[in-house]
Amino acid sequence: MKDTDFKLLDPLADSINDKFEELHRAGAFEDILQKLKDAMGQLPDTYSISFDVSMNVFDTDKEKGLRLLTTGFNTSIGHDPYRCYGDSSPQKYLVDGQMCTVPDEFCPHCWGAWEFKFKHPACPECGYELGKQVKYLLDRDICPYCQEGKITNDSPTCDKCGFEVDEQKVVWG
Repeated sequence: MKDTDFKLLDPLADSINDKFEELHRAGAFEDILQKLKDAMGQLPDTYSISFDVSMNVFDTDKEKGLRLLTTGFNTSIGHDPYRCYGDSSPQKYLVDGQMCTVPDEFCPHCWGAWEFKFKHPACPECGYELGKQVKYLLDRDICPYCQEGKITNDSPTCDKCGFEVDEQKVVWG
């Protein structure tokens, strides 16, 4: 997804999430949450239940959808329903020289599922490769591998996990 398209849709996803939270705080879901809890008490211990609201964008050319927001409630045996989120953070890339932004677990070219890009550098659906057609944009000092350590252009090795940035696969922003 072009970065400009993502910038247009991201505030909409935030508004939906904010409205959902506002409704939750106002008690709009209390009866549903109680029913979730009651149902859990009658189901096998291996079950869990989620009630989700999502926002997706669909591209007819790609014949794929991209999930931009997933939020809701989850519960399992012995636990009260709690708020949960199922989407990942947005990540910027350069794809064929164009700035794109998609949730991190998706391919910025075809929108197919593509997790652990540094470990598996080729998209399993379209074959685009990190370091060739796709460059991971590092515009923060957070390690792209563990998401916890610090990494910079001057110090390209993560101080937490030891991951070393391959300069062929990234663009510093």
